[in-house]
Amino acid sequence: MVNHVTKELEFPGIAEQRSRGHLELKDPIRLLEALAVERPLPKLLIETIRTEESDIHVVERMIANTQPAGMYALTAFSALARYTQYYITYPTIHVYADQPQHFAKGIRPGRGDVTVNVLRTDSEAILRNAKEFDRIRVVEPIQVVIDLFCLGGPGRDGAIRLYQQITEKTNP
Repeated sequence: MVNHVTKELEFPGIAEQRSRGHLELKDPIRLLEALAVERPLPKLLIETIRTEESDIHVVERMIANTQPAGMYALTAFSALARYTQYYITYPTIHVYADQPQHFAKGIRPGRGDVTVNVLRTDSEAILRNAKEFDRIRVVEPIQVVIDLFCLGGPGRDGAIRLYQQITEKTNP
């Protein structure tokens, strides 16, 4: 399986095998584009709930305080705001939950401006590697990059900005 994935990444020039056991990423944007095609975020969507609130921060705090049993973590723009200064906000919260149907029942619907998109996880690592900021769980930075890029449009700008910030820290 590893050989198959390696060949799939080498052929379009996304990665290059330098030596046995060493695969180097050559074109991260093309990798993100491939992921966006294979794993669009709407494919993971379980339910969209319009809340009674018009303040995104109130809904994020509500999710953190009233979260039923199970694990959750915010992603997309809500998580991006925890990792970097970003000037664009959207009245939509994307949240992964290990029990998405149960999680969705814990969110009170209404007619406010903020909606919550409840996502199922496609990897255990998404929730296991989540970080906590002021008692709000968010996915790790590279997952935010992937999810924002998979949203398309304005998400890609935020994804590129965060990816550049990550690589600057690891390659000073």
